Amino acid sequence: MMNLLCLCAALLSLSLPALAQESGWIAPPARVQWQQDPTRIPPGKGMLFVPVMTIPRNEPLYQVFYEDRKIASASPGTPVLLAPGTYEVLIGSGNVTQKIKKTVKVAEGRTSLLAVDWAGLLINVIDESRTSVKESYELFEERHQENYGVGFGIEEERGEAVKTWLLKPGAYTVVRVGDNVATTRKFSVHLSPGELAQRNLVVKDNDFVGFYQPNILLGATQQIKNLKTQSILSGSPQFTTSRNTSQDLSSVSLAVQAFNRTTYNSKRHFASLRLIAEEGATREGNDSFRKSVDKFELRATYIRRLSRRLGPYLRGVLNTKFFTTDVRFDTPRDFAKIDAAGDTLAFFPDTREVSLEPPFFPLQLREGIGINSQLYRSFPLNMDLRFGWGARQTYTSDSFQLKGDQRSATSATELKNTSSTGFEALLITDARLGRFISLDSEFDILLPSSRVDSWVFSWENRWRIILTSFVNLDVVMDLDRPEPSQRRKTALGEETSFLGLKGLELRQQVLLRLSYIL
Repeated sequence: MMNLLCLCAALLSLSLPALAQESGWIAPPARVQWQQDPTRIPPGKGMLFVPVMTIPRNEPLYQVFYEDRKIASASPGTPVLLAPGTYEVLIGSGNVTQKIKKTVKVAEGRTSLLAVDWAGLLINVIDESRTSVKESYELFEERHQENYGVGFGIEEERGEAVKTWLLKPGAYTVVRVGDNVATTRKFSVHLSPGELAQRNLVVKDNDFVGFYQPNILLGATQQIKNLKTQSILSGSPQFTTSRNTSQDLSSVSLAVQAFNRTTYNSKRHFASLRLIAEEGATREGNDSFRKSVDKFELRATYIRRLSRRLGPYLRGVLNTKFFTTDVRFDTPRDFAKIDAAGDTLAFFPDTREVSLEPPFFPLQLREGIGINSQLYRSFPLNMDLRFGWGARQTYTSDSFQLKGDQRSATSATELKNTSSTGFEALLITDARLGRFISLDSEFDILLPSSRVDSWVFSWENRWRIILTSFVNLDVVMDLDRPEPSQRRKTALGEETSFLGLKGLELRQQVLLRLSYIL
């Protein structure tokens, strides 16, 4: 009896460290995964089960070899049926020499549960507002200074998830892409056998400014971990004063932004709801405060994953504003509001200010349904394509558009409600052209008919050029082509044009960002 108790105590002491390490996994413990797997073993076969620490699609595939010949590969958490025999299993991140090699015997009618003596590392790249960002880093093994490759953050709205590194136990170093492992701007993490380590890597202006373990409730259910919400409220006041002998000029600008993003991300489902509300006002001299920014956007996306790269999507976007839009003239003038036929709807004699749009209008809606596809995935280039059937509606309700330039305009034309449907495509690209240049681009087009004049699209581009360690150049260039009834017109009633294409509008901005970290 005493010998039996001693044996039980020894077995318990051996299993406790493993259970303690597995309690930090996102996935259930190894034996629970095996017991919950529904795979039946057919006669003449055995089963190999490699446990997963996080989510199968986010971990590198393991490979099974028999006599130096690869016979199978699968994601951790997915079993493989094999003929009885002795096999070699390669699992982990990095190149072939950096992976973990295991020898396992498979018996007929039995399951060989691979013991997890490797470690997992999950690095979420975020900015100072705790928003996931598409920034990159390099991972080195600290002792031999081996480079295990490049990792990068994610864009949650695309349904992406953080990839898991599977590594040999030991110490590892995180540095910026291109930096030497001997740099002082680096962070380290020590990994124990069977442990899943999670870290937040904080990036500001391409510099690593933080590396810490997030607050995680151990043993939390997968359903809770799939749901994530984030809210940010920010403001930016600005005061400017200039003086000379003739006059004193001063201006005050106030802006506030509310942001919320809620996502649900599981093996088969991804849903995202994003809300942005931004308001701002400016006062110059003794004049009253006037609206400078007024924007509200609600964007929802749902993706059903059929595979790693393909799945149907459903999306919707709402754009509006909260306050009236007014136009103010430098000199008083007679002004008229007219309808599409040219008849006068309202006349304002000798006025300096006219209201063009009421609160909440124009109200713009966009919907789409189709297929979401990951065209290409690599460190320097990522491309996603969504194509399907789309619809757009614009509701105006007593909204007008200036006819001609504000300095000389004497009338405004009434806008009409519009609606269009047709083939839509959305191409999302992020590229890293070397270490110092990156590009984020989104091209959204709707083709209501084969006539080029009816095509509606928007093309948003954000270039970031790193000049020095504390100077960045941000170049913003947006091309828009709204629906025909919403396009701007000259004083002669003709549509404005750019690059020979009617109705095309260009918005560009160049920002020089300076930062210094003490």
